[in-house]
Amino acid sequence: MNKLFFIFFSFLIFGCNAKESFIDPIRPEFENVSFDVVQKKLVVDTELPDYVFTTINKWFDQKVKIDGFEGKMTFTVSDYNQEISSINNGKRVDLSLIFVVLLDKSSLSQINLIEGKVSSFGTLTGDFSLNEFDLVIQNAQSDLIIRLSRDLKSKI
Repeated sequence: MNKLFFIFFSFLIFGCNAKESFIDPIRPEFENVSFDVVQKKLVVDTELPDYVFTTINKWFDQKVKIDGFEGKMTFTVSDYNQEISSINNGKRVDLSLIFVVLLDKSSLSQINLIEGKVSSFGTLTGDFSLNEFDLVIQNAQSDLIIRLSRDLKSKI
């Protein structure tokens, strides 16, 4: 009887510890975006979660290239929105942000404006932990910045 109890108890303990997260984090990879100016500046006019702020800064520093002889580019991020809602047997996160690029070449009296809005979402259904849902949110945030990069590249 003790042996049977030990085996049952072992399965119970190992079964509770065997659950692993089935969600893989997105490792965002961005393409270079080039502007024909000599200076670039990032302006964040909205409150951003730490991960989004860090990833946008990293993308801007490493992948937004300048290769001109004059002018400046100001890239502004605004109106970040994150909404979490309940869905049938799960949760959903919806994200969006607005961006504006101002290209100013004062010697040529040229000012170009590029505007855009990008959005992304993530869902999780069934039984899940808060850590797993946090990872879904982070993946949606990564996807949002990937979409921002692609949208910007398509507009220049």
